[in-house]
Amino acid sequence: MKKPLIAAVDDEIMNIELIGFIIRSIDYDYFGIQNSRLVISEFLKKTPDLILLDVQMPHFTGFEICEQLKSNEQLKDIPIIFLTGMNSTENKVTGFELGGVDYVTKPFNKQELIARIRTHVSLVKAKQKIELQSQKLEQDLVIKNRLFSIIGHDLRSPLSAIKMQLDFILRGIIDPSDKKFVDSTIHNLANTTDEAFNLLDNLLNWAKSESGVLSIIDEKINLKEIVEQNERLIKMALDDKQIAFNIEVPEDAFIMADLNMLKTILRNLLSNALKFTPKKGTITIAATQNKSKWSISITDSGTGMSPEELEKVMDKNAHFSKEGTEQEAGTGLGLVLCQDFIQKNGGKLSVESTLGIGSRFTFDLPMAN
Repeated sequence: MKKPLIAAVDDEIMNIELIGFIIRSIDYDYFGIQNSRLVISEFLKKTPDLILLDVQMPHFTGFEICEQLKSNEQLKDIPIIFLTGMNSTENKVTGFELGGVDYVTKPFNKQELIARIRTHVSLVKAKQKIELQSQKLEQDLVIKNRLFSIIGHDLRSPLSAIKMQLDFILRGIIDPSDKKFVDSTIHNLANTTDEAFNLLDNLLNWAKSESGVLSIIDEKINLKEIVEQNERLIKMALDDKQIAFNIEVPEDAFIMADLNMLKTILRNLLSNALKFTPKKGTITIAATQNKSKWSISITDSGTGMSPEELEKVMDKNAHFSKEGTEQEAGTGLGLVLCQDFIQKNGGKLSVESTLGIGSRFTFDLPMAN
């Protein structure tokens, strides 16, 4: 655990040495400054957790230094204990009004000084803990609101479509004996179920990742095998849109990554390419060796994106989505998840896209030994 860092500012070297001896006796880190003109620059280099500040000094008084500290964005929240031989109420009030948290009168008692330092260090730690908890609560609130938004709208849509078609079958509006029943109704139900399942899977993975409970297990993976597995999963959709799927991944392309995360990355990127590529288009997944990494790209002959859309789609905080060429729904969550998982596995996602021509998503992952 990091030790608290205490700083003392005093023009008397004997006081600096004495305070240092006292602070080190309680196993805190310490440094002293004798020249009051160097206080701000020194504290910006090495920021203390607590400042012991002498009031009467040449060049700048302790009160003037306190004003300088409180006007500096980086240093304004550091608690200040004034050290002074002046025991007047007026001086104490001035110190408190300027932002000081306590006063110790010279010549100070060692045990009193230690008690006051420990008290304010504890308060600093408690404040930091509360601030971290507050940030965590704000983050959890953002996650909760986005979850509710996706569950309430994006997940509800495919489930409603499934329910409606099943109701039509039960009421006899859709005839199961019809020749088009399997090719049309069952096909639509299968696609809509896949859509809902993929969305739910993305949602759970995203929530785990944002909450910090998702563990990463690196292992040696044959990239081509995983790509071929994904091809089998989307084969029906490829055939339905008559899209040519090209694999340009060497047999010896082995990477180090979390297998489940890699599957999620490829599934989402291929799903996006499939969604925005029109009938009889082309999707190509390729891998090239780049020093100690494999660079993986997924290129499609799809609708592409405008610069404005590209900026939105790469913004993790934006909730941007649009329909595919066959009105396939989207949430924008898949790309957010891909960026996060790629980064967690030591890579970075980049996109090149031209409206009306297509897109290329590229990321790199560490090469396995």
